[in-house]
Amino acid sequence: FDFFISQQEVNHIFDNYRRGRMSFSVRQAAGRALGRFNEKMRDGAKGLGLLKSIYRDFTLNNGWNFDDFWFALADDFFGLNLVASGIAFDHFTRQLARPEAGPHFLDTETFVLRSQLDATGLEDPELTALNIPNGAQGFFETVGIGGRPVENMLADDQGEFDAYYTQNAGSYYEKLYTAILMTESVDNFISSDRSEFVDGRFRSISLADIFPEGYRRWLANNLTNDAEIKGPRLRSDRDGNVQTDSEGYPTTPIGWVSWWGSTPRACFPGENAVFCDSLGNEFPEQFGGNTGGFTVAVDPQVGWEQQKFLIAWTMMYLPENQQQEWLDMLRIWEFGKDANPEIGRARIEFHNPLGKTYVARTFGKEDIFGKTVQRGIAARVLEYANSLLVRAYETEDGPDLDGDGEPDWYIPTINANTGRAVVKWDPTITGITETGNFAADGREGCNEDDSSECACEANRACIELKKYVQIPFFLRQTMATYFMDNLSQRGVF
Repeated sequence: FDFFISQQEVNHIFDNYRRGRMSFSVRQAAGRALGRFNEKMRDGAKGLGLLKSIYRDFTLNNGWNFDDFWFALADDFFGLNLVASGIAFDHFTRQLARPEAGPHFLDTETFVLRSQLDATGLEDPELTALNIPNGAQGFFETVGIGGRPVENMLADDQGEFDAYYTQNAGSYYEKLYTAILMTESVDNFISSDRSEFVDGRFRSISLADIFPEGYRRWLANNLTNDAEIKGPRLRSDRDGNVQTDSEGYPTTPIGWVSWWGSTPRACFPGENAVFCDSLGNEFPEQFGGNTGGFTVAVDPQVGWEQQKFLIAWTMMYLPENQQQEWLDMLRIWEFGKDANPEIGRARIEFHNPLGKTYVARTFGKEDIFGKTVQRGIAARVLEYANSLLVRAYETEDGPDLDGDGEPDWYIPTINANTGRAVVKWDPTITGITETGNFAADGREGCNEDDSSECACEANRACIELKKYVQIPFFLRQTMATYFMDNLSQRGVF
């Protein structure tokens, strides 16, 4: 598996760039890593998933606790298989989280390093905090995996024919394919036993079944825009400053989030090893002690273009086992269109200021990199929507069903005169008066004391929320569209 990964990373500049080739094809370049390397890793890991599924039935028939049995059995008999499967899982999550190559600035509001490419008004070199390397980056006695361009760049030296010469295949495609690699659950094992022809669902497995907690965390948080959690990390000081070399590249490799342990951890390449730690835990001295306790996240470039495929392809491939566990975590109801789900206190709602109200079942909370968030996938989506809502609009507190002292959701305040939700004044947006002058303290009707006339365009969170509400809408729409009723015969090819 390490060989498969090394081939992709080291050959990036040869495989994914035109380099003057008339035969260069974006489709072929993007498909090479998928078909030649990643699908093999996925299918190899699925073999362990089948064994896990078989032993689950075995322990049930013998009246044993499966978790205890599997922990002991896997360690004794399938240790290398577990390591390899973990390598595959981490590789696929790293592909989704790969940042844009090139200059980045530190967003002090969110404490995230963000790309300066296409960032209008932020191209100033003096704002550049560091450069993310394009592809693998060499360090003393170790190699780090870097970023890549997300986009397909066009030529700039072919005159009117620039659009005919795509210069590279962006990481956009490998980001999309992670949804398939994680969830493809087709039973591609030969059917020959009685149980398989009676109830063969135990053979429809994927990486999500091998590392269910890791997959759940990974999907739930990547369906939000919370880059502080889902982004890769760089070692920094308390203020988010990363040590760089003379060319602006970080002097230590990028650390990638490993989602499948007891808690998500940042894992950094070291000498002949990979070292992982959780928030606040420094590396032991016996491993070199060459890392500090502070990290800063890098924007993983996961937005709507990636999230719509995470939803659609997950819904297409994951329910192949014809069971409801994952669907229950993904399900969203809409008031007025769906019947009351009758889920009692284990619920979270999102009241869209423009009309729709969504509800999802909650499955408790967990701590990830210092943040307490919902465990359920749909619940995490609605939780993030509520975090934008409370920053964008004047709101009233909803109930505290889980008893943690915080409202479970918020309800937008409606202006009795206009019938519209009241947008909050955002001090980070400078107002402009009728005479064209800048008003840093706001203008009449939209300032710290009076937000009755603030427009959505005057609030960053409001603009983000207008875009983000497509996620819960599309999640519910996809669930309703697929019906989940695909049937197939066994033994006929």
